[in-house]
Amino acid sequence: MNPPRRTWNRRLATTNDGSPTLEVVEWGVAYHSIHGALTESMHVFIARGLERWWSENAGNATCLRVLEVGFGTGLNAALAWQWAERRGVTLEYVGLEPYPLDPGEAAAWVASGLPEDLERRMHALHEQSAGPNGYSTDGFSAHILRKMVQDWNGSGTFDVCFFDAFAPTQQPELWEAPIFESLLQRMNPGAVLATYCAKGQVRRNMEGSGWKVERHPGPPGKREMLVARNVPVSHWNVRCYALILNPARTHILVARERFPDGSVGCKFPGGGVEPGEALVDTLWRECAEELGSTEGLAWLGHAYTNDFFVRSAFREDEQILAVYHWMQADDEGVAWWDEKPSTVAASEPLLEMNWEALTELTPNAMRFPIDRYVVSNLKVWLATIQSGPSAG
Repeated sequence: MNPPRRTWNRRLATTNDGSPTLEVVEWGVAYHSIHGALTESMHVFIARGLERWWSENAGNATCLRVLEVGFGTGLNAALAWQWAERRGVTLEYVGLEPYPLDPGEAAAWVASGLPEDLERRMHALHEQSAGPNGYSTDGFSAHILRKMVQDWNGSGTFDVCFFDAFAPTQQPELWEAPIFESLLQRMNPGAVLATYCAKGQVRRNMEGSGWKVERHPGPPGKREMLVARNVPVSHWNVRCYALILNPARTHILVARERFPDGSVGCKFPGGGVEPGEALVDTLWRECAEELGSTEGLAWLGHAYTNDFFVRSAFREDEQILAVYHWMQADDEGVAWWDEKPSTVAASEPLLEMNWEALTELTPNAMRFPIDRYVVSNLKVWLATIQSGPSAG
């Protein structure tokens, strides 16, 4: 079922590179960047979308399918058509646009400053691709569907996704995790999704849905944009971490470490489960390795196991399952600064081990997303064991 037709007041405007856009008067937003409509589309969707996919598949691909969420004016589709001709590949394009331009708006926009070749392609897209048979010519075909992405049940899978919905402030429902989950299911392995948006919550929604997300320099007027890839997970990485409280339960032990990629950040003591090892055995082994001793430590019980998708920061085909346990130290001597105790193996990449006040520790202090989630819940979870934790 098609969505009800929405009436917007749309007016023509010229962007900084001379190419046209349309402004939605009610929202105070434009269909393209005011810094350059053509420049933005080329930077975000052609260079970071199609070219990124091509750089990894040029040797074994002669055709591809592109899905666009937000056909809008059709500029991205026309540019993709041009790109396919230059590369000599067959391109099948599907655009979703629940609120298309009316014929008068489309004609006025097309005639407002586009290069002649793009103008010709735009006329074809607007006049024919929305019909039941779409538009087709040598090496290129297009279907524009008056559908919302959450209501679309199209067939087939895609290689590239142009995610060009209005910004999260105008259409927040299109930037939620379920949307990105459904899109991922429609993508081939290695598929690329490009969007102009770089908001932190959008990136987290993508990552939590299974996408491998990268920040890239944005087009003029934007510092960053996002490129996401469908990188299938083929391995599990199970890890155990200790939430070690001081005797007064006012502070928690945090390790500062140098990671395999050379970065330095904070994490909770712990590490990977070895083959044949029980989770609690991993916990005690990792504590011995990172603290130098487990003397004075007591195990209080399970605290949390992550229930959302997290990809390894160091191996993109791995999924992380992290298990956290409450522990308590009978004194604060297990913390150390500047130099490792002699009992800590030289191979350990630890830099220091500090007590951090529970009232002051913030999620952003931690390197990894599951640790950040744990920190955001520490005080609430701690209240459940204050009256006498059980190791049972």
